[in-house]
Amino acid sequence: KLKDTITVDFNDLEAVEKAVADFAGTHGEAVQGVFYLLGCAQKKLGAETRAFEDLKYYAMPLFLAGKYFNPGLSKPDEGHVTFLAVVTALDGAFGYKTKEVYDPVYGAIHGLTLCLRKELDKSIVKMLDFEPASTPQTIVQKTFYELLYSDKHLMAGYAGGKRYSLITKPELLEKDKERVALKGRKVLVTGGGRGLGALFSRLLAQKHQPHIVLLDIIELNENSARLAAMSEEELKAYKTGTLWEELKKKMDKATPAVLEREFTRLKDSAGLYRSIEALKALGVQVSYYKCDLNDKEVFDSVMAKIKADLGQLDGAVHFAGLERSKLVVDKTLEEFFMIFNTKASAAVNLLKSGVVKEKGFWVMISSIAGKYGNLGQSDYAAASDYISKLAISLTNKGVRAFSVDMTAYANIGMGIRPGVEAFLKSQELDFIYPEEGMNALVDELAYGRIPEIVLSASLGKLDWDKQLRFDPGFPNAGGSEYHFIERTVKSVKGLELEAAKELTLEKDPFLADHAINGTPYLPGVMGIETFAEAAAAVSGEVPKELRNLRFAVPVKLLRNKPVNASIKAAASKGGYDLRIESDFVNAKGVKLGETRTHFTARFETKPAGGSWESAGAPQPPKHAKYKVTAEEIYKVYFHGPSFRVLDGILSIEKDAVLAVFKRPAAALWRVKTPKLLFHPMVIEGMFQACGWRDIHFDRRLTLPDAIGSVIVYDNGPDPDRLFLYAKYKGMNEEGRTRFDAWAYDSEMRPVAELKDYLMIPSEI
Repeated sequence: KLKDTITVDFNDLEAVEKAVADFAGTHGEAVQGVFYLLGCAQKKLGAETRAFEDLKYYAMPLFLAGKYFNPGLSKPDEGHVTFLAVVTALDGAFGYKTKEVYDPVYGAIHGLTLCLRKELDKSIVKMLDFEPASTPQTIVQKTFYELLYSDKHLMAGYAGGKRYSLITKPELLEKDKERVALKGRKVLVTGGGRGLGALFSRLLAQKHQPHIVLLDIIELNENSARLAAMSEEELKAYKTGTLWEELKKKMDKATPAVLEREFTRLKDSAGLYRSIEALKALGVQVSYYKCDLNDKEVFDSVMAKIKADLGQLDGAVHFAGLERSKLVVDKTLEEFFMIFNTKASAAVNLLKSGVVKEKGFWVMISSIAGKYGNLGQSDYAAASDYISKLAISLTNKGVRAFSVDMTAYANIGMGIRPGVEAFLKSQELDFIYPEEGMNALVDELAYGRIPEIVLSASLGKLDWDKQLRFDPGFPNAGGSEYHFIERTVKSVKGLELEAAKELTLEKDPFLADHAINGTPYLPGVMGIETFAEAAAAVSGEVPKELRNLRFAVPVKLLRNKPVNASIKAAASKGGYDLRIESDFVNAKGVKLGETRTHFTARFETKPAGGSWESAGAPQPPKHAKYKVTAEEIYKVYFHGPSFRVLDGILSIEKDAVLAVFKRPAAALWRVKTPKLLFHPMVIEGMFQACGWRDIHFDRRLTLPDAIGSVIVYDNGPDPDRLFLYAKYKGMNEEGRTRFDAWAYDSEMRPVAELKDYLMIPSEI
């Protein structure tokens, strides 16, 4: 025993906490630095691996140091800095370089450190990894170098005489060969009864038709079907009526909190029933087992039952997890253990149970918190990086295993909880859409080969060290430079594109100005703009012409509810076939009917070009009075302020209309108008000019049906004022009026053109 040495047994966490707390109590804010070296031990993954016991020994002293020494580390004295240096000796590259089968407890240390770095934001925090053969002198020298002279980046590894850091970069998923056969295989999905786990199960069933084995804590009973059949209104009535009365009879003090808890339990049961029925409707076999992963006796019993009922399974997808955001200084050991065990200990227990075949596959659903850190998520990050390291170790063992570090999702999951959602938005994190993410996950399982992937768009301010890289020119796996190509689901430059766009009144407020009888419709011109953006994204060439446009089925926001549209482009015979689709999903989350194709078009890389020279459009008059004013026009048309693009009609004949386009004062978007490629409002002006001819002479309101070709002469912003010339070409055999139209400025320079524009009588 040396002077100023405190001897503890790290197997006795209670004694460790007392020693740390006593030291903090004595020295208080005088603690200015901490070196943490327990991760320098050599530890392998094996039959003796016990996630919970290993966590307590190797990682929890770090948690206690962060908790009790926080006051000193968070208040550096004038002229001094404070620091936390966490050192491991895994492989010098944080577990990504070695081919050894190592213990994942290093991940618990790393994940916890990532969060402490953000909670101790006034300290220098370093997370260093060395090769196992590194000498103590090397470790000491490099650690002091990192603290005294290095930059402020968190992570540095030393191996083979080199210094390493980590960058997450995109890689194209090659789908030419299925690496994991899934059809008819038995796949366990923990946490599969709701949320993302349920959505993943549905998409997996749709694409590959396996036998889905769901594991969740939700109770399924005789009342589940009855509740599942209720509408939202009926469920609310049941909650405040029948259920409330039943609870008051059962207990002396029924409270609103008890009512909410019981109703949530019943609602989860109904949701599980609906999920199972939806899976069965897809033609797959479904088995459900209720299991508390943290109850060893129940867990062992359920695993034995699964093996007795089904035999060993072909693979497992481990979604189950809990998250309770709370800073380290405020978090108790018990809270930490509950979060960690549900995800990390459960993963090891599943592995040891033998429920999955020896060469079966493993998918660990991790979190970006375990890769980049986050405030208040030390336990969740420790569990997440633990299972990520577990997946790498299993891969090194020859098993197909991978982890998925997932970001926050829009409209579902932990990221939308009050407080959490607001914080993530304040950090400028880009949420991704559930179907987009789960489709990517299903594809990764079938075709992937990498043991850890990050499934995320931009992390904004959360990525302190700029480790998440989006390489220019790489097939887009995240956000998009284009407004309507909101999120890229699949992209192979020159071949295909699949993108998602959520149409809402909040994101696209102009929809309110294109409402018929109170129902917003996606304007045809915005469909054209979407196609132009899709053509640019897939081909790398900004288009000037789109052909064969067809407005088959309108896109309606019924009851102002969002519509999730899918935009697709596929290479075909010197060009690309384009379409906008959507699915109808009812309140129970079940897709009804076939996928609807709303609009279609074609982009050809060799455009035919415009016919402006032969248009015969009249010279703009210098002084002329309107025959029809804007006020008169918009007493007839349904368009709101941002779509009132006609300043007036100058002349109207049986076979021609001359009108004036004026850029509306009312903005299409509330904050900033995105860059648009295809002059949608100018084209809208031409639509309305053609339509006014039908109103004036035929006394009927007509809407866009098809366009042979739409051409723009530049891809810049709209001019303030243009002239619109619409040439009537008669009526076709189906009763549709046919037009050519041009937009041009006062110097007779063309801006846009329509060829063979067909309008159909409206049926509103």
